[in-house]
Amino acid sequence: MQNPEELAQEALNFLELAQKFEEEKNAEQAISNYQRAVEYLKQSGYLMHRINEIYKRIEDLKNFLKQERLYQQTQTKSQVEQLQDQAFALLEGAKKLESDGFFEDAIQQYISAINLLNQSGWSETQLENLKLKIKDLSDTLKKEQDIHQSQRKELSPPEEYLQKIEDRKPEVVGMFGETASREKAESVARYRSRKKKEEETQNHAFAHIDKAKEFEKERKFDKAIMNYERAIECNKSMALS
Repeated sequence: MQNPEELAQEALNFLELAQKFEEEKNAEQAISNYQRAVEYLKQSGYLMHRINEIYKRIEDLKNFLKQERLYQQTQTKSQVEQLQDQAFALLEGAKKLESDGFFEDAIQQYISAINLLNQSGWSETQLENLKLKIKDLSDTLKKEQDIHQSQRKELSPPEEYLQKIEDRKPEVVGMFGETASREKAESVARYRSRKKKEEETQNHAFAHIDKAKEFEKERKFDKAIMNYERAIECNKSMALS
């Protein structure tokens, strides 16, 4: 069993440790060491007048910890609100893109919104509806692409047919035979001219969409909208041609 002097020395050691942890801003460890110092002082019978002083210091540190935790909670709440505000803005933009038919861009914005909501603490259950929305849009986009691809195949004559038309020389077998050959050549030429014009218009539309995406990233939404509108005009002119 330790004598009073040894117990008092242990108490002083714990007091030194407590002060060291205080300087390092480690309030929890400081409190723990102050409490152990009090226990040893009580057992030693020395420096009893210091006990109330140590208790007061422990109470101050506990209040400090409480305020620190409240501050951290406030900061966390503010950060969560900011993340949610950004996510909700993205969701509004995604809905607008979806209603305008820009499904691919809408999907990307929905994904970005989900990532922000996930960071803000939303659970998988809360995000389930948004994930289903992305799945539905992806299915719709795939169907549109398949339909578009099918339509292009139907409109495009077989390569072998075009090659035969190109290789065939006009046959002059009298007035009627010569006229028939020229009509076929002119028909193919008109078709190719129309297809070339459609491809150029489509390329212009894609270029406007690419520019719009760049302006979106730079948060220049007015210029982004203008380019989306130009892309829509290109698609309309292509549909009317």
